[in-house]
Amino acid sequence: MIGTFFNYIENIRKISKSCFSNHISYNLNFKNKNIKPSNIRFIKFLLLIFFLIFNCFHLLSQNYFSLKVDNDLFFGTDRYYTSGIFLKYGNLISIDSLISNKKITTEHYAIGQKINSPSLRYTEDLDKIDYPYNGWLFFEYNKQTFYSNFNGYSIGFQAGTTGDYESLSKPMQNLYHKYILDLPVLPWTGHQPQSFHINFFSKYYSRIMIFNQAVLLNQSEIYFGTYESFFGTRFGLQFGNLNYHSFFNKFYLNSNNTFSFYLGNKIEYGFHRYEFSGSLFRNNSLFKYDYLKLINKIEIGLLYNFNNWQLIAIVNSRNKDFKAQRYNRHTYLTLNITKTF
Repeated sequence: MIGTFFNYIENIRKISKSCFSNHISYNLNFKNKNIKPSNIRFIKFLLLIFFLIFNCFHLLSQNYFSLKVDNDLFFGTDRYYTSGIFLKYGNLISIDSLISNKKITTEHYAIGQKINSPSLRYTEDLDKIDYPYNGWLFFEYNKQTFYSNFNGYSIGFQAGTTGDYESLSKPMQNLYHKYILDLPVLPWTGHQPQSFHINFFSKYYSRIMIFNQAVLLNQSEIYFGTYESFFGTRFGLQFGNLNYHSFFNKFYLNSNNTFSFYLGNKIEYGFHRYEFSGSLFRNNSLFKYDYLKLINKIEIGLLYNFNNWQLIAIVNSRNKDFKAQRYNRHTYLTLNITKTF
């Protein structure tokens, strides 16, 4: 099995290198870039907060730690929303019985990074860039409350920074390209500029039991802030051994050896997206895309829960964000591994 895994990694390297072998090479040189001391302090602050939260709550029962990765390389592409990495920690601060319909409240903390790239990643011609380079590094707090095993809500916020180096996105992406994929590093031509952001959000969760091993899931959400503002709703069917485990929220009841399948659709209506049009308050971006307000995403996923571990894999297929994009849809894979303790 280990040999098969390494063969798979080597095949990805070969496929990626053959796809991009005609691109010119760039030097991986970060010394000429001056990162503002305030941005360095902000990044250190994010890491410190996450470390303190983990150490303050790790002695409590019903905790979890998760790693979530979004990437399109699994489908042989490297464009648009091309990478997302999220470290998440949570604790169950009050728990009664979901079966008796009593309230459960959970708190969740995360550090996340999202990276966007154009389809022609190596071009330095601004006229050929169909999707701006952008990095988004943020801290997130989220409090979820469930009054029954069917309905609940959450409120939270995100605070972070954009910028190629300030968000660590350009160094991370180029280290991955150079040393893992053995590809030329990316120039990040015309990237969205550095800016601090804060976003607030609220989500509502519900589920309707259809029969013993099938439920209809809904998650409706609204985000409002300087980075993005949109309304979204998701509907889908989850089949299998459910035991309160869901694809899109966290119950932490100890149930083992469960398997389920998810098929759904998410619709978003956007009011503002910094990644495409820059700041609401100042003209700080080289790009002002007239992005599509209505976005549709198809989701197909599997969930497996065993021995206090949870594995989730979701295939996401998203339509265009704006008309200038060369490709009509973009597909990427979400992998999420969670350990409860």
